[in-house]
Amino acid sequence: MTPPSMAAFRKQLEKRFGERLTEMPEVAKREIISTGSLTLDLALRTGGWVRGRTHELIGPEGVCKTTLSILTAIEHQKATGKAVGWVDMEQSFDPVWAASLGLDLSPEMFTHIYPDDSEDVSDMLKLMSQSELYGLMVIDSIGGMESRKAFEKDASESTMGRNAQVITRMVKHAAALARQNHITVIYVNQLRANLSGMGMGDIAAGPRALRYNTTMSVRLSRKGGPASETIRKVKDGEIEDEVGRLFVARVQRSRVSPQGRQAEFWLNNQATAEHGPIGIDKVDEAISIGIRMGVIQRSGAFYTLPGEDRSFQGRAKVAAELRQRPEVVETIRAEALKLVAHEVKEDEDE
Repeated sequence: MTPPSMAAFRKQLEKRFGERLTEMPEVAKREIISTGSLTLDLALRTGGWVRGRTHELIGPEGVCKTTLSILTAIEHQKATGKAVGWVDMEQSFDPVWAASLGLDLSPEMFTHIYPDDSEDVSDMLKLMSQSELYGLMVIDSIGGMESRKAFEKDASESTMGRNAQVITRMVKHAAALARQNHITVIYVNQLRANLSGMGMGDIAAGPRALRYNTTMSVRLSRKGGPASETIRKVKDGEIEDEVGRLFVARVQRSRVSPQGRQAEFWLNNQATAEHGPIGIDKVDEAISIGIRMGVIQRSGAFYTLPGEDRSFQGRAKVAAELRQRPEVVETIRAEALKLVAHEVKEDEDE
């Protein structure tokens, strides 16, 4: 029996499965949304989150998981002009903080919704993803999800496994919905105690399906070491206020790039003249990455910015100059991302 031609067989597949048959472009190119941190964008080796995929942010409390999600949402709004959906199982979203960072909270650009249980989260994610109105969905958080059955039962009654079933079904559906509707999904997740007796340290909450159905997973933590090196403070008389902390983001899983790289960034919770506005200190990131990638030339204590002949003595003077010139910060970012894209292409060619 003579087999059908490939063209004829593809027509059969198209007739039966429709849009699920994918036409490969001549050159596959991923669309990317910045995480809001230049150092993390580079650690991911893609320039940010891949659009149309699902991703996970993991870490203990107080390591800026929600803030980083807000910064991603800001970058998404700027780049696409599409709305952000925020399913707030934790019920801890702070609109004042989000607005101060720059998130557009208007009804056309942002939807915040409170679910009552895991089933609500799943239904909300599905409905909003299928609406074609959103380009980014944030689920905050996996660790805060609990099934409807658990809420309805008494404390002594067992509901073992129900929540995991709901989340597993949700993440599987979300992966398909993200691809079909070109939506980026960010799952915020927590660490929980490892009670299995196998391995060491805390583990991520949620079922194993999260590992298999997410494209990237980033684990956040506070930077270790002396407090003077990891906490920024200002002093007003006898009162000392914390204005920022140093965080670490480790790429612990990626299906589209090498994993294992780490990013470090300062997150300011107060605006100061020395360290700049609230949010991630983009100037500090630009200097660190610019030097590492050769975009900023360094000779001893002297630094030369891209496209300029004059030099600045000391990192503090470079930072002061860049805080007055945000356009140069963006130039450094763009040049660094170009170099990383070139490195990734060379790795793929090899």
